[in-house]
Amino acid sequence: MNQSVDNTVMILGGDGYLGWTLGLAMAHRTDRQVVLVDNFVKRRWEKEAGAKVLVPLESPQRRIAEYERIFGKRNLSFEKVELLDPEAVEHIIAKYRPAVVINAAQQPSAPFSMSSAKNAAATFSNNVAAHLNVLWAIAHLSNATKYIKVGSGGCYMATDTDYVPLGKNDFTFELDGQQHKVLQSFLPMQATDFYHQSKITDFLIDDLCSKMWGLKVITVQQATIFGATIPENHWTEREGLAARFNYDAVFGTVINRFICQMVIGHPLTVYGDGTQKTGLISLTDTAVNFLKFADLDVTPGEHMVVHNYTHRLSISEIAERLADISPSTKINYLTNPREEPTGKLDPQVEVHEAIKAVDSNKDARLREEMANMLEFASRYKDDIDPSIILPEVKWLAAEKKA
Repeated sequence: MNQSVDNTVMILGGDGYLGWTLGLAMAHRTDRQVVLVDNFVKRRWEKEAGAKVLVPLESPQRRIAEYERIFGKRNLSFEKVELLDPEAVEHIIAKYRPAVVINAAQQPSAPFSMSSAKNAAATFSNNVAAHLNVLWAIAHLSNATKYIKVGSGGCYMATDTDYVPLGKNDFTFELDGQQHKVLQSFLPMQATDFYHQSKITDFLIDDLCSKMWGLKVITVQQATIFGATIPENHWTEREGLAARFNYDAVFGTVINRFICQMVIGHPLTVYGDGTQKTGLISLTDTAVNFLKFADLDVTPGEHMVVHNYTHRLSISEIAERLADISPSTKINYLTNPREEPTGKLDPQVEVHEAIKAVDSNKDARLREEMANMLEFASRYKDDIDPSIILPEVKWLAAEKKA
């Protein structure tokens, strides 16, 4: 059923680090109506994992009230919805018939996915089953809607390649002295944990449903995000607009953890030899890029892929750049709790034309963003709990029972 849509943007995972940030930026910087959707399961997972946030996290309703007070706009709202309930998903899509749906509602942690069978299953249920419910609802009710799914650049982490293209390509390979071809295929993806395996599944589902149902789909292969704030919520007087900021070993990303260690004078803890590389992009640049993604032209049946990243650095290089800002910082190397590939090739990653401008002056912006994070985290120095930063989850097969 193809029905008209309005100018509403719906952001799934709107209570989260990325979801709230995108909602705040979209509402303030545009005239769109922005609807945040969440079921608060991440708050429960954080309690179970013993995680803590750097800044007290208000409810979406209280943050929205603060947004209205500060900016004088009333274009941001919240709905509590369980995405695992297909009827609830159909109801919310039918209610708003959004022009754009951004799905940032994911269990985002590789360590969480590897911590137990229960959490591995929860990762697939949340990331795959809920994703399917959204696609079914859009196809049934509103296939004029543009669907933007937050994927992961980590889908390629175990693929030893020198180039990661955006779309489908022709590939050749040699076997037993003979050349063979694979025509119009995405680069093979390989994961090293259950979280990234769920993201590979998400990606393939996007490709299937866009073609099968004539949907307009964008998969954003997202690099590791770092940063605490964007201009809308950086200043002390706007603390009520703060996003979730995890710095623990389960949900905290690498630079966010390192920043909190620096603030309390703790050595930066690098896993393994530090040569493993990761794609990086600041929270500020991520918000800017997603506003551009929301305006991209996508034709029905098209599955557009974008790589949202600005840097590709090794963990040691990240630690060294932070140490350059604060020379007293020490770096410690820990036994790596993860199973991470050691590829021979250093891939170049193709960037979509719409966001190439973000690559300009990126090294200067990286240093500036790191300095901003240090200043921000220093405000909450006394609240940082060093006991939750060191890793406890290990990438080991379950022990066999006798």
